[in-house]
Amino acid sequence: MKDFCSEEVKGKEGTDIEKLVLGSADTFSYVNNIRVTKFNDDGSVEGELAVTPQSLNALGIVHGGCMATLADAVAGHAANRHGRCVTVNYAFNFLRPAKGTNKKIHCIALPEKVGQTLCIYHISLTDDQGAQVATGNFTFFRLGPAEHGAR
Repeated sequence: MKDFCSEEVKGKEGTDIEKLVLGSADTFSYVNNIRVTKFNDDGSVEGELAVTPQSLNALGIVHGGCMATLADAVAGHAANRHGRCVTVNYAFNFLRPAKGTNKKIHCIALPEKVGQTLCIYHISLTDDQGAQVATGNFTFFRLGPAEHGAR
């Protein structure tokens, strides 16, 4: 199975979750054409969805479920930098169609709050032209510290 992280992230030293992500293939992300592209020092994480014909709905635009999956995966990697987390809730706003002519949809997850129990991230998705196509907020519950080899 192919590694789902970009060359830009490979070899970067960082937190336990970064080492786990960089050292293994995430089957769900791989199958859904999602990859993490960058772990930033400010706690944000970036990723992207490679748009394929399977990503499109009947109208020829990127399916909203694909964009929500991208956002949840990228925000989840950001939250998991602070220990094992699961998604509790999210609110998502579709601002404009992400046309099927895009090669990628880009995502950044920015931390709003990292607490003892909950982590909250703001999400922004943009198309190839830099137009914002969706925004959202994701809340994660902290289960405990990251475990090496845990999936």
